[in-house]
Amino acid sequence: MSKYAKINSENIVENVIVCEDSSINVLNGFYVKETESTGAASIGFAWNQSKGKFIKIQTYPSWTLNEETCEWEPPTPKPANPWKGYWDEESQEWIELIPSPE
Repeated sequence: MSKYAKINSENIVENVIVCEDSSINVLNGFYVKETESTGAASIGFAWNQSKGKFIKIQTYPSWTLNEETCEWEPPTPKPANPWKGYWDEESQEWIELIPSPE
């Protein structure tokens, strides 16, 4: 059994199913098999046929798509690991989570 993403006419994933490889041709529509090289698919992801990759939903409006990796990138790189925090879209910066003293 494999996972397949159903791609609509706008190259958007509209469904993800688990199906026997031998049965996928019986279904109506265009399906792409999830592989290590395509990455995982979820409903709403885009299918980039020329790169053979699923593209996640844009994380934040300020992030841009890296056309080489098909990954969304922030305007400012995330601090190096180990680091805990989150991106604040309003201030356009990474906010570090500081553990509370106990």
